[in-house]
Amino acid sequence: MKKPFKKNFSKKKTTIPPNFPSSPSLENLRLNKFMAHCGIGTRRECEALIREGLVMVNDEVIKEAAYRVQKEDVIKYDGKILKIDKEYIYVLLNKPKGYLPVFEIVEGEKTFQNIFGNRIKVAITPIGEVMPSFMGLLLFTDDGVLIEKLRQVENSLKSIYHLILSEPISDEEFKKLQNELTQNEPNIESISYVKGESKKDLGVEVKNMSDKELEKYFDAKGIEIEKIDRVALADLTKKDLPRGRYRFLTEKEVIFLKHFR
Repeated sequence: MKKPFKKNFSKKKTTIPPNFPSSPSLENLRLNKFMAHCGIGTRRECEALIREGLVMVNDEVIKEAAYRVQKEDVIKYDGKILKIDKEYIYVLLNKPKGYLPVFEIVEGEKTFQNIFGNRIKVAITPIGEVMPSFMGLLLFTDDGVLIEKLRQVENSLKSIYHLILSEPISDEEFKKLQNELTQNEPNIESISYVKGESKKDLGVEVKNMSDKELEKYFDAKGIEIEKIDRVALADLTKKDLPRGRYRFLTEKEVIFLKHFR
């Protein structure tokens, strides 16, 4: 039996992160991390290749994954020179409801421009369909390869949504809903009450399903959703990320997104 959904909010006071984060540097990386950023594989997979003596640095075999790659180094694997062509930007936003998904000022409206301003100097694109009503975690990048990968059905990331219903749902209705989901809706992987909240609060884990599609599904069941909020995207959560704030992904998070299966 699956564990009950736990709400990803903390009542404890947390330090609010700066609203103007800086992107991670790709200089002086460990050799296995450098290879991972080049698209060879995960850090662990790259470490195995290094230990097997399949990687050369400046025409010498290096078997230490901890070797720090310098700017002037020439890295070769499988006879090919590896390069990180560009330091891409990967941004996670906790999107407020009602913001238009455009990077421009719109009179009388709030847009992404009001959040990011001119602090990010490259054109970044949100991954996935975004409506003004969407609320919660949203990923942006200028990495076209990753965008194309995550737009493919087989590579779609799991999401966890916190739903607040207009009316509480009884235990009988909830069990019936669970059974129907198991039999008829493969894109919804689990549903549960939110621990510590009322029976109006549900946690739903989905894959390849947008918030609008989820809302439509519940509408068809005669269940009205008052509020829908994406609280997790793959392994990314809203921890220390208040509404309307954003942060750059860590190196580990970027590599996971590039190589998850």
